[in-house]
Amino acid sequence: MPRPRIADVAEIAGVSPTTVSHALSGRRPVSPEAKAKVHAAVKELNYRANQLAVSLRTNRTQTIAFVMPDITNPFYPMVARGVQDAISDAGYQVVICSTDGNAAREAAFITDMLSRAVDGLIIDLFRTPFEAVERLVDRHTPLVMLGPMKAPTISDRVRGDDRVSVAEATRHLLRQGRTRIAFVGATRIGPAAGRLGGYEDALLGAGLAIDPKLVIRSDYSRRGAHTAVTAALVEGVPIDAIVCVNDLAAIGAIDALRDAGRVVPDDVAVIGFDDIDAAALVRPALTTIDNRAYEKGTVCGRLLLQRITGELDGPFREIVVPGPLIIRESA
Repeated sequence: MPRPRIADVAEIAGVSPTTVSHALSGRRPVSPEAKAKVHAAVKELNYRANQLAVSLRTNRTQTIAFVMPDITNPFYPMVARGVQDAISDAGYQVVICSTDGNAAREAAFITDMLSRAVDGLIIDLFRTPFEAVERLVDRHTPLVMLGPMKAPTISDRVRGDDRVSVAEATRHLLRQGRTRIAFVGATRIGPAAGRLGGYEDALLGAGLAIDPKLVIRSDYSRRGAHTAVTAALVEGVPIDAIVCVNDLAAIGAIDALRDAGRVVPDDVAVIGFDDIDAAALVRPALTTIDNRAYEKGTVCGRLLLQRITGELDGPFREIVVPGPLIIRESA
């Protein structure tokens, strides 16, 4: 049986194909009676719009791409959920591209999504410099950068105030009398750069020197942090508190401390970053910074949609979503 066409819907509804198109897209006003007839005909025929034909007619694919570092990090599915909720009522879908923080994959995904004519991009980059993005993305493609990139020149930007948030978290530990505070996840790449900077700001502001042995290099994973913290403890580095680059690393740090016979928070206090669901479930419950993943996703989605539809024009915008410290049991 041939696939129902828009002309078939129009014939059964007793209206023109143009009226059917307007009733289904919602872009032009249609009388309630005509709209009811169209939807009844659609249901009777089990009609599905040919998205390719719609795209050719409107010059839009009704899709956006979200290029992210790691879909297995619980932060990013929550961001993606916020994006989807922000754009779904407008008939848009999100294509997820998980890059593993690899520069070649970041560039390849951006190029591939543009070749597929997505209507806009949300990008969170770890390795690719923004200058490379400027070479890949033309100024006619709506783009929102998520995260601590430099000030935008071809895009809007949504970010947290990570440096300020981590500085406050570190001062929280200093007020408890902790003086041997480590930072786990030390790197100057991606979000870790601002978070490490906030840790350093708080220590220097308190008159404490930055001890290189307390700046512990690790990736963003639970396993990586476990390995890194274990190595520091075996080396005999005195530590009475740890600020971690994210919650997964904080949970790995707690694992390592427990394996070494250290009690959290009595012996060593631990603070994470993100406030993923697991943060409240581990024991002791994790003190952390709320990264407000869902809120950032909705802001990105709305901002991108406004650019796509032309509702928002003019200078690019930077929106800061602050992250409060959530005090639980670990610090």
